[in-house]
Amino acid sequence: MTAPGTAADYGYDVDRTDPQAPGHLRPGAARRTRRRRPWVQLLVWGGAIAALILVAAGVWFFTIRPLGTGTALVAFTAALVPVSLVLAAVWWLDRYTPQPRITLVYSFVWGAAGSVALTFVIGGAVTWWITPQDAGENTANFLAAVVQAPLVEESMKSSGLIALLIWGRRFIGGPIDGVVYAMLIAGGFAFTENVLYFGRAFQQAQASGTVDAFWQTFLLRGLLSPFAHASFTSLCGLGLGIAAERRSLMLYFGLGVGGLSLGMCLHALWNGSTFFIEVDQAAPMSGFLRYYLAIQLPLFLLLAGIMTFLRLREKRIVRTQLSAYGRAGWFAPREVDMLVSIRARRRAEKWASAHGAVPRTAMHDLILASVDLAITRHGVLHGKPTAKTRERERELLERITADRRLIGALSRPVAPAAPAADG
Repeated sequence: MTAPGTAADYGYDVDRTDPQAPGHLRPGAARRTRRRRPWVQLLVWGGAIAALILVAAGVWFFTIRPLGTGTALVAFTAALVPVSLVLAAVWWLDRYTPQPRITLVYSFVWGAAGSVALTFVIGGAVTWWITPQDAGENTANFLAAVVQAPLVEESMKSSGLIALLIWGRRFIGGPIDGVVYAMLIAGGFAFTENVLYFGRAFQQAQASGTVDAFWQTFLLRGLLSPFAHASFTSLCGLGLGIAAERRSLMLYFGLGVGGLSLGMCLHALWNGSTFFIEVDQAAPMSGFLRYYLAIQLPLFLLLAGIMTFLRLREKRIVRTQLSAYGRAGWFAPREVDMLVSIRARRRAEKWASAHGAVPRTAMHDLILASVDLAITRHGVLHGKPTAKTRERERELLERITADRRLIGALSRPVAPAAPAADG
Protein backbone atom coordinates (compact mmCIF):
# COMPACT_ATOMS: atom_id res chain seq x y z
CA MET A 1 0.00 0.00 0.00
CA THR A 2 1.39 3.36 -0.97
CA ALA A 3 1.96 6.10 1.53
CA PRO A 4 -0.55 8.97 1.70
CA GLY A 5 0.22 11.88 -0.55
CA THR A 6 1.84 9.91 -3.37
CA ALA A 7 0.76 10.12 -6.98
CA ALA A 8 -0.94 6.71 -6.81
CA ASP A 9 -3.43 7.94 -4.20
CA TYR A 10 -4.64 10.72 -6.44
CA GLY A 11 -4.24 9.00 -9.80
CA TYR A 12 -2.11 11.87 -11.03
CA ASP A 13 1.57 12.27 -11.78
CA VAL A 14 2.33 15.37 -9.66
CA ASP A 15 3.09 14.39 -6.07
CA ARG A 16 1.62 16.54 -3.34
CA THR A 17 0.23 16.13 0.14
CA ASP A 18 -2.25 18.96 0.55
CA PRO A 19 -3.89 20.97 -2.29
CA GLN A 20 -3.94 23.95 0.07
CA ALA A 21 -0.15 23.90 0.56
CA PRO A 22 1.93 24.58 -2.56
CA GLY A 23 5.11 24.04 -0.53
CA HIS A 24 4.26 20.34 -0.31
CA LEU A 25 4.74 19.88 -4.04
CA ARG A 26 7.80 17.74 -4.38
CA PRO A 27 10.56 19.19 -6.53
CA GLY A 28 10.63 18.08 -10.11
CA ALA A 29 13.53 16.57 -11.96
CA ALA A 30 16.72 18.55 -11.64
CA ARG A 31 17.33 20.74 -14.66
CA ARG A 32 18.99 24.00 -15.35
CA THR A 33 16.61 26.91 -15.42
CA ARG A 34 17.26 30.46 -16.43
CA ARG A 35 16.21 33.20 -14.10
CA ARG A 36 13.31 35.06 -15.59
CA ARG A 37 13.66 38.78 -15.98
CA PRO A 38 10.27 40.32 -16.71
CA TRP A 39 11.81 43.62 -17.75
CA VAL A 40 13.75 41.87 -20.52
CA GLN A 41 10.57 40.38 -21.93
CA LEU A 42 8.76 43.70 -21.73
CA LEU A 43 11.72 45.42 -23.38
CA VAL A 44 11.74 42.96 -26.27
CA TRP A 45 7.99 43.16 -26.81
CA GLY A 46 8.04 46.93 -26.45
CA GLY A 47 10.84 47.21 -29.00
CA ALA A 48 9.02 44.93 -31.43
CA ILE A 49 5.77 46.87 -31.16
CA ALA A 50 7.61 50.19 -31.38
CA ALA A 51 9.31 49.01 -34.57
CA LEU A 52 5.97 48.01 -36.04
CA ILE A 53 4.51 51.38 -35.08
CA LEU A 54 7.35 53.06 -36.96
CA VAL A 55 6.56 50.86 -39.96
CA ALA A 56 2.90 51.83 -39.63
CA ALA A 57 3.92 55.48 -39.65
CA GLY A 58 5.85 54.82 -42.85
CA VAL A 59 2.85 53.10 -44.42
CA TRP A 60 0.71 56.08 -43.46
CA PHE A 61 3.20 58.64 -44.79
CA PHE A 62 3.99 56.97 -48.11
CA THR A 63 0.68 55.31 -49.04
CA ILE A 64 -2.27 56.72 -47.08
CA ARG A 65 -1.19 60.33 -46.66
CA PRO A 66 -1.05 60.98 -50.45
CA LEU A 67 -4.82 60.43 -50.48
CA GLY A 68 -5.27 63.70 -48.62
CA THR A 69 -6.39 64.33 -45.06
CA GLY A 70 -10.12 64.47 -45.77
CA THR A 71 -10.15 61.41 -47.99
CA ALA A 72 -7.96 59.49 -45.55
CA LEU A 73 -10.32 60.27 -42.67
CA VAL A 74 -13.33 59.10 -44.67
CA ALA A 75 -11.51 55.91 -45.67
CA PHE A 76 -10.30 55.32 -42.11
CA THR A 77 -13.81 55.71 -40.72
CA ALA A 78 -15.29 53.36 -43.32
CA ALA A 79 -12.57 50.77 -42.63
CA LEU A 80 -13.56 50.68 -38.96
CA VAL A 81 -16.80 48.88 -39.87
CA PRO A 82 -15.32 45.60 -41.22
CA VAL A 83 -12.44 45.50 -38.73
CA SER A 84 -14.91 45.90 -35.86
CA LEU A 85 -16.75 42.78 -37.05
CA VAL A 86 -13.49 40.83 -37.19
CA LEU A 87 -12.43 42.02 -33.73
CA ALA A 88 -15.83 41.04 -32.32
CA ALA A 89 -15.41 37.53 -33.73
CA VAL A 90 -11.88 37.30 -32.31
CA TRP A 91 -13.16 38.43 -28.89
CA TRP A 92 -15.83 35.71 -28.97
CA LEU A 93 -13.30 33.04 -29.88
CA ASP A 94 -10.65 34.19 -27.42
CA ARG A 95 -12.65 35.02 -24.31
CA TYR A 96 -12.94 31.41 -23.15
CA THR A 97 -9.16 30.86 -23.00
CA PRO A 98 -7.85 34.44 -23.33
CA GLN A 99 -4.39 35.08 -24.76
CA PRO A 100 -1.90 37.67 -23.39
CA ARG A 101 -2.89 41.15 -24.46
CA ILE A 102 0.60 42.06 -25.59
CA THR A 103 0.66 39.23 -28.14
CA LEU A 104 -2.81 40.19 -29.36
CA VAL A 105 -1.68 43.78 -29.89
CA TYR A 106 1.49 42.58 -31.59
CA SER A 107 -0.52 40.38 -33.99
CA PHE A 108 -2.85 43.18 -35.06
CA VAL A 109 -0.01 45.68 -35.50
CA TRP A 110 1.98 43.13 -37.48
CA GLY A 111 -0.95 42.61 -39.81
CA ALA A 112 -1.70 46.32 -40.19
CA ALA A 113 1.92 47.46 -40.60
CA GLY A 114 4.59 44.78 -40.89
CA SER A 115 2.88 42.46 -43.37
CA VAL A 116 1.59 45.40 -45.42
CA ALA A 117 5.07 46.92 -45.69
CA LEU A 118 6.63 43.61 -46.74
CA THR A 119 3.86 43.07 -49.27
CA PHE A 120 4.57 46.45 -50.85
CA VAL A 121 8.29 45.70 -51.01
CA ILE A 122 8.09 42.11 -52.24
CA GLY A 123 4.83 42.20 -54.20
CA GLY A 124 6.08 44.51 -56.92
CA ALA A 125 9.19 42.39 -57.50
CA VAL A 126 7.13 39.17 -57.67
CA THR A 127 4.68 40.76 -60.13
CA TRP A 128 7.57 41.87 -62.35
CA TRP A 129 9.11 38.40 -62.19
CA ILE A 130 5.96 36.43 -63.13
CA THR A 131 4.68 38.84 -65.80
CA PRO A 132 5.94 38.24 -69.37
CA GLN A 133 7.53 41.25 -71.05
CA ASP A 134 5.01 41.24 -73.90
CA ALA A 135 1.99 40.81 -71.60
CA GLY A 136 -0.90 43.22 -71.95
CA GLU A 137 -2.47 45.23 -69.17
CA ASN A 138 -5.23 42.70 -68.54
CA THR A 139 -2.75 39.84 -68.25
CA ALA A 140 -0.55 41.82 -65.87
CA ASN A 141 -3.55 42.72 -63.70
CA PHE A 142 -4.71 39.09 -63.65
CA LEU A 143 -1.30 37.75 -62.61
CA ALA A 144 -0.96 40.43 -59.94
CA ALA A 145 -4.41 39.71 -58.44
CA VAL A 146 -4.64 35.93 -58.79
CA VAL A 147 -1.00 34.82 -58.43
CA GLN A 148 1.10 37.50 -56.73
CA ALA A 149 -1.43 38.75 -54.18
CA PRO A 150 -2.35 35.35 -52.70
CA LEU A 151 1.26 34.14 -52.62
CA VAL A 152 2.83 37.25 -51.13
CA GLU A 153 0.03 38.48 -48.87
CA GLU A 154 -0.71 35.12 -47.26
CA SER A 155 3.01 34.43 -46.80
CA MET A 156 3.64 37.78 -45.16
CA LYS A 157 0.65 37.45 -42.86
CA SER A 158 1.56 33.90 -41.86
CA SER A 159 5.12 34.95 -41.07
CA GLY A 160 3.67 36.73 -38.03
CA LEU A 161 2.39 33.35 -36.78
CA ILE A 162 5.83 31.82 -37.32
CA ALA A 163 7.36 34.65 -35.29
CA LEU A 164 5.00 33.87 -32.39
CA LEU A 165 5.96 30.20 -32.52
CA ILE A 166 9.65 31.07 -32.52
CA TRP A 167 9.19 33.42 -29.58
CA GLY A 168 7.37 30.81 -27.51
CA ARG A 169 5.18 27.79 -28.26
CA ARG A 170 3.00 28.60 -25.24
CA PHE A 171 1.40 31.42 -27.23
CA ILE A 172 0.00 28.96 -29.77
CA GLY A 173 -0.97 25.89 -27.80
CA GLY A 174 -3.96 24.71 -29.81
CA PRO A 175 -6.21 25.34 -32.84
CA ILE A 176 -8.15 28.19 -31.25
CA ASP A 177 -4.93 30.05 -30.41
CA GLY A 178 -3.68 29.78 -33.97
CA VAL A 179 -7.01 30.93 -35.39
CA VAL A 180 -7.24 33.90 -32.99
CA TYR A 181 -3.78 35.20 -33.86
CA ALA A 182 -4.30 34.54 -37.58
CA MET A 183 -7.60 36.43 -37.62
CA LEU A 184 -6.05 39.37 -35.79
CA ILE A 185 -3.16 39.54 -38.26
CA ALA A 186 -5.54 39.27 -41.19
CA GLY A 187 -7.88 41.85 -39.65
CA GLY A 188 -5.02 44.32 -39.33
CA PHE A 189 -3.92 43.68 -42.91
CA ALA A 190 -7.46 44.10 -44.23
CA PHE A 191 -7.87 47.30 -42.22
CA THR A 192 -4.90 48.99 -43.91
CA GLU A 193 -5.88 47.60 -47.30
CA ASN A 194 -9.46 48.83 -46.87
CA VAL A 195 -8.24 52.32 -46.04
CA LEU A 196 -6.41 52.37 -49.38
CA TYR A 197 -9.33 50.91 -51.36
CA PHE A 198 -11.93 53.15 -49.74
CA GLY A 199 -9.69 56.20 -50.24
CA ARG A 200 -9.24 55.52 -53.93
CA ALA A 201 -12.95 54.82 -54.37
CA PHE A 202 -13.78 58.09 -52.63
CA GLN A 203 -11.38 59.97 -54.92
CA GLN A 204 -13.07 58.38 -57.95
CA ALA A 205 -16.46 59.39 -56.57
CA GLN A 206 -15.27 62.97 -56.18
CA ALA A 207 -13.83 63.03 -59.70
CA SER A 208 -16.98 61.60 -61.30
CA GLY A 209 -19.42 63.55 -59.18
CA THR A 210 -21.28 60.39 -58.05
CA VAL A 211 -20.89 58.20 -55.00
CA ASP A 212 -21.66 54.89 -56.74
CA ALA A 213 -18.02 53.77 -56.87
CA PHE A 214 -17.48 54.40 -53.19
CA TRP A 215 -20.64 52.67 -52.01
CA GLN A 216 -20.03 49.66 -54.26
CA THR A 217 -16.54 49.28 -52.81
CA PHE A 218 -17.89 49.67 -49.29
CA LEU A 219 -20.59 47.06 -49.95
CA LEU A 220 -18.10 44.55 -51.36
CA ARG A 221 -15.27 44.99 -48.89
CA GLY A 222 -17.00 46.38 -45.83
CA LEU A 223 -20.26 44.41 -45.63
CA LEU A 224 -20.05 41.34 -47.88
CA SER A 225 -16.47 40.27 -47.20
CA PRO A 226 -15.21 41.56 -43.83
CA PHE A 227 -13.97 38.05 -43.01
CA ALA A 228 -12.32 37.30 -46.35
CA HIS A 229 -8.71 37.83 -45.25
CA ALA A 230 -9.47 36.40 -41.82
CA SER A 231 -10.83 33.21 -43.40
CA PHE A 232 -7.81 32.77 -45.67
CA THR A 233 -5.17 33.26 -42.99
CA SER A 234 -7.07 31.34 -40.31
CA LEU A 235 -6.43 28.12 -42.24
CA CYS A 236 -2.70 28.45 -41.67
CA GLY A 237 -3.31 29.34 -38.02
CA LEU A 238 -5.56 26.30 -37.70
CA GLY A 239 -2.89 24.00 -39.10
CA LEU A 240 -0.16 25.42 -36.87
CA GLY A 241 -2.47 25.22 -33.85
CA ILE A 242 -3.23 21.53 -34.43
CA ALA A 243 0.50 20.85 -34.80
CA ALA A 244 1.24 22.79 -31.60
CA GLU A 245 -1.33 20.74 -29.71
CA ARG A 246 0.26 17.51 -30.95
CA ARG A 247 3.80 18.86 -30.45
CA SER A 248 4.95 17.37 -33.74
CA LEU A 249 7.61 18.98 -35.92
CA MET A 250 6.37 17.10 -38.98
CA LEU A 251 2.85 18.39 -38.41
CA TYR A 252 4.16 21.93 -38.04
CA PHE A 253 5.54 21.70 -41.55
CA GLY A 254 2.79 19.61 -43.13
CA LEU A 255 -0.28 21.28 -41.64
CA GLY A 256 1.31 24.74 -41.72
CA VAL A 257 2.15 24.54 -45.40
CA GLY A 258 -1.15 22.80 -46.14
CA GLY A 259 -3.21 25.48 -44.40
CA LEU A 260 -1.18 28.24 -46.03
CA SER A 261 -1.62 26.67 -49.49
CA LEU A 262 -5.37 26.24 -49.02
CA GLY A 263 -5.65 29.84 -47.87
CA MET A 264 -3.76 30.95 -50.99
CA CYS A 265 -6.12 28.96 -53.19
CA LEU A 266 -9.22 30.50 -51.59
CA HIS A 267 -7.62 33.95 -51.88
CA ALA A 268 -6.92 33.34 -55.58
CA LEU A 269 -10.50 32.14 -56.09
CA TRP A 270 -11.83 35.29 -54.44
CA ASN A 271 -9.63 37.65 -56.48
CA GLY A 272 -10.07 35.73 -59.70
CA SER A 273 -13.85 35.87 -59.58
CA THR A 274 -13.83 39.49 -60.76
CA PHE A 275 -12.12 38.45 -64.02
CA PHE A 276 -14.60 35.72 -64.96
CA ILE A 277 -17.98 37.08 -63.89
CA GLU A 278 -19.98 38.59 -66.70
CA VAL A 279 -20.97 42.17 -65.93
CA ASP A 280 -24.48 43.32 -66.81
CA GLN A 281 -24.35 47.03 -67.54
CA ALA A 282 -27.92 47.46 -66.36
CA ALA A 283 -27.18 45.73 -63.02
CA PRO A 284 -23.40 45.61 -62.53
CA MET A 285 -23.60 43.96 -59.09
CA SER A 286 -26.02 41.16 -59.98
CA GLY A 287 -23.40 38.79 -61.42
CA PHE A 288 -21.10 39.15 -58.45
CA LEU A 289 -23.95 38.69 -55.97
CA ARG A 290 -24.97 35.42 -57.66
CA TYR A 291 -21.38 34.18 -57.48
CA TYR A 292 -21.09 35.33 -53.87
CA LEU A 293 -24.25 33.51 -52.77
CA ALA A 294 -23.34 30.34 -54.67
CA ILE A 295 -19.62 30.02 -53.85
CA GLN A 296 -18.20 32.43 -51.28
CA LEU A 297 -21.01 32.54 -48.74
CA PRO A 298 -21.09 28.72 -48.29
CA LEU A 299 -17.29 28.73 -47.86
CA PHE A 300 -17.47 31.44 -45.19
CA LEU A 301 -20.30 29.63 -43.41
CA LEU A 302 -18.30 26.39 -43.46
CA LEU A 303 -15.31 28.13 -41.89
CA ALA A 304 -17.60 29.77 -39.32
CA GLY A 305 -18.96 26.33 -38.46
CA ILE A 306 -15.42 25.02 -37.96
CA MET A 307 -14.63 27.91 -35.60
CA THR A 308 -17.81 27.26 -33.61
CA PHE A 309 -16.92 23.58 -33.34
CA LEU A 310 -13.42 24.47 -32.09
CA ARG A 311 -14.94 26.80 -29.50
CA LEU A 312 -17.24 24.05 -28.18
CA ARG A 313 -14.37 21.56 -28.31
CA GLU A 314 -12.23 23.84 -26.17
CA LYS A 315 -14.98 23.98 -23.55
CA ARG A 316 -15.15 20.19 -23.47
CA ILE A 317 -11.37 20.00 -23.07
CA VAL A 318 -11.42 22.38 -20.11
CA ARG A 319 -14.20 20.42 -18.37
CA THR A 320 -12.55 17.05 -19.01
CA GLN A 321 -9.09 18.03 -17.82
CA LEU A 322 -10.24 20.04 -14.79
CA SER A 323 -12.53 17.16 -13.79
CA ALA A 324 -9.48 14.91 -13.85
CA TYR A 325 -7.67 17.34 -11.56
CA GLY A 326 -10.79 17.42 -9.39
CA ARG A 327 -10.69 13.63 -8.99
CA ALA A 328 -7.06 14.05 -7.95
CA GLY A 329 -8.15 16.44 -5.21
CA TRP A 330 -7.13 19.77 -6.70
CA PHE A 331 -10.62 21.15 -7.41
CA ALA A 332 -14.02 20.73 -5.87
CA PRO A 333 -16.87 19.85 -8.26
CA ARG A 334 -18.41 23.31 -7.79
CA GLU A 335 -15.07 24.90 -8.72
CA VAL A 336 -14.94 22.90 -11.95
CA ASP A 337 -18.46 24.03 -12.84
CA MET A 338 -17.48 27.64 -12.14
CA LEU A 339 -14.33 27.47 -14.24
CA VAL A 340 -16.13 25.91 -17.22
CA SER A 341 -18.92 28.50 -17.41
CA ILE A 342 -18.12 32.05 -18.49
CA ARG A 343 -21.20 33.34 -16.69
CA ALA A 344 -20.12 31.59 -13.48
CA ARG A 345 -16.64 33.07 -13.86
CA ARG A 346 -18.12 36.55 -13.99
CA ARG A 347 -20.19 35.85 -10.87
CA ALA A 348 -17.09 34.57 -9.06
CA GLU A 349 -15.10 37.68 -9.98
CA LYS A 350 -18.01 39.88 -8.91
CA TRP A 351 -18.17 38.06 -5.55
CA ALA A 352 -14.40 38.45 -5.10
CA SER A 353 -14.52 42.14 -5.99
CA ALA A 354 -16.94 42.70 -3.09
CA HIS A 355 -14.00 41.88 -0.80
CA GLY A 356 -11.57 44.22 -2.52
CA ALA A 357 -9.38 44.64 -5.58
CA VAL A 358 -6.77 42.10 -4.46
CA PRO A 359 -9.23 39.17 -4.14
CA ARG A 360 -10.72 40.05 -7.51
CA THR A 361 -7.27 40.06 -9.11
CA ALA A 362 -6.49 36.74 -7.44
CA MET A 363 -9.77 35.25 -8.66
CA HIS A 364 -9.08 36.43 -12.20
CA ASP A 365 -5.60 34.93 -12.07
CA LEU A 366 -6.96 31.67 -10.65
CA ILE A 367 -9.40 31.38 -13.56
CA LEU A 368 -6.72 32.09 -16.17
CA ALA A 369 -4.24 29.70 -14.56
CA SER A 370 -6.86 26.93 -14.29
CA VAL A 371 -7.84 27.22 -17.94
CA ASP A 372 -4.17 27.32 -18.94
CA LEU A 373 -3.60 24.23 -16.81
CA ALA A 374 -6.38 22.34 -18.60
CA ILE A 375 -5.08 23.24 -22.06
CA THR A 376 -1.51 22.43 -21.05
CA ARG A 377 -2.56 19.04 -19.68
CA HIS A 378 -4.48 18.28 -22.86
CA GLY A 379 -1.38 19.05 -24.91
CA VAL A 380 0.73 16.80 -22.69
CA LEU A 381 -1.72 13.91 -23.11
CA HIS A 382 -1.71 14.27 -26.91
CA GLY A 383 1.97 15.03 -27.34
CA LYS A 384 5.30 14.12 -25.87
CA PRO A 385 5.67 15.32 -22.25
CA THR A 386 8.90 17.10 -21.46
CA ALA A 387 10.60 18.51 -18.38
CA LYS A 388 9.44 21.96 -19.47
CA THR A 389 5.78 20.90 -19.66
CA ARG A 390 5.97 19.27 -16.22
CA GLU A 391 7.55 22.40 -14.79
CA ARG A 392 4.85 24.52 -16.41
CA GLU A 393 2.18 22.27 -14.92
CA ARG A 394 3.78 22.55 -11.49
CA GLU A 395 3.96 26.36 -11.72
CA LEU A 396 0.28 26.58 -12.64
CA LEU A 397 -0.75 24.34 -9.76
CA GLU A 398 1.25 26.50 -7.35
CA ARG A 399 -0.34 29.66 -8.77
CA ILE A 400 -3.81 28.21 -8.36
CA THR A 401 -3.12 27.15 -4.78
CA ALA A 402 -1.60 30.52 -3.86
CA ASP A 403 -4.56 32.38 -5.40
CA ARG A 404 -7.05 30.18 -3.59
CA ARG A 405 -5.33 30.76 -0.25
CA LEU A 406 -5.16 34.52 -0.86
CA ILE A 407 -8.85 34.70 -1.73
CA GLY A 408 -9.76 32.66 1.33
CA ALA A 409 -7.64 34.78 3.64
CA LEU A 410 -9.04 38.10 2.40
CA SER A 411 -12.68 37.04 2.11
CA ARG A 412 -13.05 35.69 5.66
CA PRO A 413 -14.32 38.09 8.34
CA VAL A 414 -11.65 39.48 10.64
CA ALA A 415 -13.70 38.70 13.76
CA PRO A 416 -16.57 36.20 14.20
CA ALA A 417 -20.05 37.62 14.13
CA ALA A 418 -21.53 38.46 17.56
CA PRO A 419 -24.21 36.00 18.74
CA ALA A 420 -27.77 37.26 18.55
CA ALA A 421 -29.25 38.48 21.84
CA ASP A 422 -31.93 36.33 23.46
CA GLY A 423 -35.40 37.67 23.49
